[in-house]
Amino acid sequence: MPEDQTSSEDDATRRTLLSVLPLTTAWAGTIAVVAVPVGWTIVGMIVEQSLTGAPFLVMMVPVLVVGVAVAFVFGLAAGALAGLPDWCLRRRPPSVLGAVAAVVVLTAIVTGAFAAAPLVGPVFSALLPLPGWAGLATVAAATATGTIVVVSRHRRRTG
Repeated sequence: MPEDQTSSEDDATRRTLLSVLPLTTAWAGTIAVVAVPVGWTIVGMIVEQSLTGAPFLVMMVPVLVVGVAVAFVFGLAAGALAGLPDWCLRRRPPSVLGAVAAVVVLTAIVTGAFAAAPLVGPVFSALLPLPGWAGLATVAAATATGTIVVVSRHRRRTG
């Protein structure tokens, strides 16, 4: 087989974001599900200079375990959906379009789910550290920033 044909096949089937985004999104989601409520409670205990929030951490363990499982599955699905535009463009010359689409899609999915979470039950409203638009803006900024980092590192590795 001529070498030109092999290199053109490699270019046509380059690694896409679909191979990276699902797992990174799932792990980031599971970390966020644990870090946000636990971190918020610890900050509150430090500010109040009391241990009144410690029982809350113990009571939240079962909820956090379920939250981690749900966030992992949701992250796999959201990451796969965000990686699809780049996967669909895999036979074209590498461009920024797939990367930008991944950032936009993942940010929209995660921010939309975060906005819809309080509609599911009032318990979610009590767990969210920032109310309303500030919380949505923070989630959108964190998601977009994290996705940009993953996408740029992926693009750097694949050439």
